[in-house]
Amino acid sequence: MARSHKTPDSEEHVPTTEAESIAEMLGQMPRASLSAMVDYGLSDTEIGKYYGLSSATITRLRTAWRIVTRL
Repeated sequence: MARSHKTPDSEEHVPTTEAESIAEMLGQMPRASLSAMVDYGLSDTEIGKYYGLSSATITRLRTAWRIVTRL
């Protein structure tokens, strides 16, 4: 399991994996945040633009977390 670390000059959290970086972009509760955006009816493209991520990344997260879009 990858671990985050603090930089020597600050107490700021520095992510050590891509997954941690993405999770930080989505906030304290990334799965719940993404689920809420989907519940609001936003597309993967719209969610990606909001968080500064690609729609493909959002789709992968939704699939991994089994968050289903509403039709």
